[in-house]
Amino acid sequence: MAERSAEWSVTAGMASADGDIDVDTEQTLTCLHMKMYHPHQHDKRIFSAINLCKRQEIKAEDVVLFGRDVNSCMFKLLHNKVSRMQFALQFFIPLNTSTMSFEIKNLSKKTKLFVDGLELNYLNKVELPQKCIIRFGEFQMLVEIEAGDSDDKFAINCEVSRYSLVQEIGHPVMIAIPENGTLIYQPSIILSTSPPVEVDENDA
Repeated sequence: MAERSAEWSVTAGMASADGDIDVDTEQTLTCLHMKMYHPHQHDKRIFSAINLCKRQEIKAEDVVLFGRDVNSCMFKLLHNKVSRMQFALQFFIPLNTSTMSFEIKNLSKKTKLFVDGLELNYLNKVELPQKCIIRFGEFQMLVEIEAGDSDDKFAINCEVSRYSLVQEIGHPVMIAIPENGTLIYQPSIILSTSPPVEVDENDA
């Protein structure tokens, strides 16, 4: 009887060990790191509504809005020249790949948005490169994608840069067109955009 009990203990121990091996490892989240700058950021109000230096986990299917609207936007930019909804980010997996990515869409009717040298007008959208600079008005955002393997959630981590992120360097410009066309490349120089005279399209 004692021998059978000992045998059962050994078998149970082996099953437990096998069970440990089969436990799924936790998946890592794709993270969008955003370093932000505005020349008047000494007015601490501009970025005060954003949880800085802390990863915010977001469901994969959610559309993330940046803008001035405190009710609609997850990331609020408190400046009077920011549109109520400035731009949207969406997590997706491009066709025929397993790599997670993001697309950005300009939601402002009055302010053009630039992704490196790519000019986006209202409702234009484009896939974000692995590393790029987003600009609108006097705002600059250096964006870098840290790859993960989860398709359930992603993360966004924001911080503020003490210095301007834009450098005047030669860079190809892609002229964006809506949804289903091609992109035309033209040589250009990345320059800081002049501040828009923003009349909120939703206030008219």
